[in-house]
Amino acid sequence: MSRSGLFAMYNNNTDAFSTAASIYYGLFSMQHRGMDATGICINQNGQFKYKKEDGMVIDVFDENLLSRMEGHAGIGHVLHSNRSDVREYAQPIVIRYTSGQMAVALNGGLVNTEELRKELELQGAVFQTSDDTEIISVLISRARNRFETIEEAIADIMPKLRGAYALLVMTPRKIIGVRDSLGMKPLILGKKRNSLYFSSETCIYNELDVEVIREVMPGEIVTINQDGIKSFQQIHEEKRALCAYEYIYHSRPDSVLNGIEVFEAREDMGRILAEEAPADADVIVWVPNSGLAAASGYAKALNLPLEDAFLKNKFYCNKFVQPTEDMVRRGVTMKLAVIKSRVCGKRVVVVDDSMVRGTTGRLLVDLLRDAGAKEVHMRIAAPEVKNECYFGGNDLDRTSLISSHKTTKEIQDMIGADSLAFLSVKGLKEACKGTENTLCMACFTGEYPVK
Repeated sequence: MSRSGLFAMYNNNTDAFSTAASIYYGLFSMQHRGMDATGICINQNGQFKYKKEDGMVIDVFDENLLSRMEGHAGIGHVLHSNRSDVREYAQPIVIRYTSGQMAVALNGGLVNTEELRKELELQGAVFQTSDDTEIISVLISRARNRFETIEEAIADIMPKLRGAYALLVMTPRKIIGVRDSLGMKPLILGKKRNSLYFSSETCIYNELDVEVIREVMPGEIVTINQDGIKSFQQIHEEKRALCAYEYIYHSRPDSVLNGIEVFEAREDMGRILAEEAPADADVIVWVPNSGLAAASGYAKALNLPLEDAFLKNKFYCNKFVQPTEDMVRRGVTMKLAVIKSRVCGKRVVVVDDSMVRGTTGRLLVDLLRDAGAKEVHMRIAAPEVKNECYFGGNDLDRTSLISSHKTTKEIQDMIGADSLAFLSVKGLKEACKGTENTLCMACFTGEYPVK
């Protein structure tokens, strides 16, 4: 269960980019959703050609490879995972069965994986991976033999899938987008001329000049093909539970979810945080790049200057090898440096989007103090993460979550800050106006929408 990004295109003679290139650009724009593995599957006149590997999009695909993967439709996937065997979880998964072939890509995670796996194994299924995507693929293929259409097969298995998911399924004739009944994972429809798209975020649509049609509704099955868009609402529930972390961290700031620009929501998180936990300070700084919007809101609320004090190494990525604690510290110093003139002799508030493990908090404080900061106050523009995520938000167990076993004061002492404060759950709801009662906040509250 890992965070992912999805992108798909059914190309009805859009002349700007080829299908493979468009999917490549789509995944590149969503690289922030996962840098551990990537994959693309292209439909070449009913035959699937695919490539998936561990690594980032630019590492796995080049112009020569993309030119050989030309076709009229395709789906792509980027993955973030804390597991060591990342290659095993690279997607899309391509399977062949009695009704043909299909490619499947998933963003999310199921809570009844083991139950489903055991049931299928007792029926004779043999699995190559332990990934939820393969389980879903097997369920669809078996159901497909009992129904006239694959949409009916997907509708049949949806009640069995307990958890959070946005799902792409490609067959030789169509691409199908599916969203769980609570809408925990985003999936957005787009259109350019006669070509149709699915994406986890709207940000890439701006770059490809694609018109946003709408979000796939919770519990909805949507098919795109040469005939256009066909919708089938399989499951309808009044309750909604979009992952709150889409607003906090997962989505790019220029994406729009439920009609709310992510940057605007994050700026409001900072503004409300300033109201809840102001600090006597001279300057506000942010942790690149995700802390910028919240820091902007915090600075505006207190009428304090906002400074770009951290310099980020453009060539650093999260795949930098860090097997020891010393190398973790070294990795942070290689990733970030401080422009001393911005903080020396000043009372500094450093704003970050969230704190999960707490591993970098102390290092950030140390960097600022080494640069001459007189005081360092840390503000986190999200509530305290105290509970595990079972829905593909992260792969961490509860013991790795610093707020699950330490108080705010204990964390403050551990990182060496002069003060520390988190945004309240109430404040987060207020910042995500219009969706405040339709968010999954289980990692903060322990109230899981699916059990």
